[in-house]
Amino acid sequence: MNISEKTYHQLKAKIIANELVGAISENELCQELNVSRTPLREALFRLMTEGWIEPSKNKTKTIKPITLSEIRDIFQIRKDIEIMVLNLSWENQDPQRYQTIKDKIEVGFHDSNVSLLLEADNELHEQMLSDCHNAIVTKTLTFMYDRLRMLRSDKMKNDSIIDSSKEHLKICAGIIARDIEQTREAIAHHVNNSYNRLFSSFK
Repeated sequence: MNISEKTYHQLKAKIIANELVGAISENELCQELNVSRTPLREALFRLMTEGWIEPSKNKTKTIKPITLSEIRDIFQIRKDIEIMVLNLSWENQDPQRYQTIKDKIEVGFHDSNVSLLLEADNELHEQMLSDCHNAIVTKTLTFMYDRLRMLRSDKMKNDSIIDSSKEHLKICAGIIARDIEQTREAIAHHVNNSYNRLFSSFK
C-alpha cells in the first residue's frame, strides 16, 4: 500500500467515525498524518469522486455530512439490493462461515460485548458481498454501509445495536438452514427496522 492509498484509508476512517467534519485544512492534515501535500491531495481527490467530500466557498473542501434525504434515498433501494446479493450469493455460500458469525453474535450477547456485535455485523455484510461475486453491487452497497456507519458512530445507541444483532441472527439462521425464503424475509424485516431505528435516532 503506497502513501496515497494509506492516507485515503486513514481519512475515510476518520470521516466515518465523525472525527473529521466540516472544512478541511490541508496543513493540519499533513501534520496530523505526517504526509506531504501530494499524497494528501490524491487521497482527497479520490474521496471527492466517491462522494465523501464536496467543494465549498472560497475553493475550500468540506466533509459531506449524511442527511435525512440521503438516508431515504439509500433505503429506497437497499432492501432490493440486499435481496439481490442474497440471490447472487446463495449458491456460493459456505453455511459454516455463517455459523461462525452466528456464534460470534451469540457470544456478544452472552458477554454484553457491543464491540463484538458490531464486528459480527460487519463480517456478515462483508461475507455476503464476497459470496455474491459482483463487483458493481459490492461497490454500491459498501458505499451505502459506510455512509450509514457515520450515523452509527454518531447517534446509534446500544439498544439499537442489540436489536439489529437479533435480526442478524435470523439472517444467519436462514442461510445455515438453507431456506432462502426465510432468509429473504429476515433481510426485508431487518432493513425495514434499520430504517425506523435510524429515523428515531433523529428525534
